[in-house]
Amino acid sequence: MSKHTLETKLKAVDFYINKQCSYKETAELYGANTSDVIQWVALFKKHGKEGLQSTYTKYSFDLNLELFF
Repeated sequence: MSKHTLETKLKAVDFYINKQCSYKETAELYGANTSDVIQWVALFKKHGKEGLQSTYTKYSFDLNLELFF
């Protein structure tokens, strides 16, 4: 699961794009790694808001047993 919420990612991308700050400054402000911000901006530019949504799915223990054994 992502350490950062969709809201935080969107705010960081908006800040980077509109305030014209560096990736490093944006990352420091939002408590992220510089590489995270670079990736978020690229995903946002290519896919919009949907590109920043998590694709992680957590399955219950019972379902894992059913699916994988």
